[in-house]
Formats: sequence, structure tokens, C-alpha cells
Amino acid sequence: PSNFRTMAVTNPYSRQTSTTSTTTATTASASSPPSISASLTRQLLQLHHPNQRFTNDAIMASSELLRLLIIEARRRAAIEAECESEVYMGQSQNSDNDMRRVEIRAEHVAKIAAELLMDLS
Repeated sequence: PSNFRTMAVTNPYSRQTSTTSTTTATTASASSPPSISASLTRQLLQLHHPNQRFTNDAIMASSELLRLLIIEARRRAAIEAECESEVYMGQSQNSDNDMRRVEIRAEHVAKIAAELLMDLS
């Protein structure tokens, strides 16, 4: 069994903006994207800075930053996976309404990781 998720990709070259406000991240609804829990964010920060204390506002801001990082990494990895699947399939479909499922693997994330980190620095 594979531990990787597949996702549908529709025209990954268009940048979609999120309309979810950061102040509503604590109240999850059916339409809002999943957020990263404050306890997980605190644990991640404590791994890197074990003797540092963090305010709740810093934890919430860090959680939102991690959420956005994951969304962007997933978007870029999906583009990489789609390009690879087109090369292997020998097909290039330009329809904006075409929905296909592509598998995002660890190698796709590895290919985009360096550029993503440079963009964030």
C-alpha cells in the first residue's frame, strides 16, 4: 500500500488566491482549509529552539506560515508530477476543464524543495 495521496489538478499554472482570513483559522468549517494545530507548531518550534518561550500570537502566526508553506509545496509538486506524467504518457492536453489525477511522490517534493526554500528566504 502506498503512503502517498493523489489529487486532482486543474490548470496548475494559474495561481489561485485563498479567501480564508487568518483570524478564522481556529474555527474550522467545511469550506475552510485545514489548519495546523497550535500544539504541533509549538512542538516543532521547541525542537529548533528548546530554551525559547513562545507567545500564542507567535504560535498562531507560525501555524499559518507552515500551512501556506505546505499548500505552496503541494501546488508546486503537483505541477512537477503533472509535467512528468505528460512526458511519460507522451500527451499534452491544453484543456482548462480537463481534470486528471496525478500522484505526488517524494521525488516531486524533493525537486521543488530548493526553489521553494530560496523563495521563502
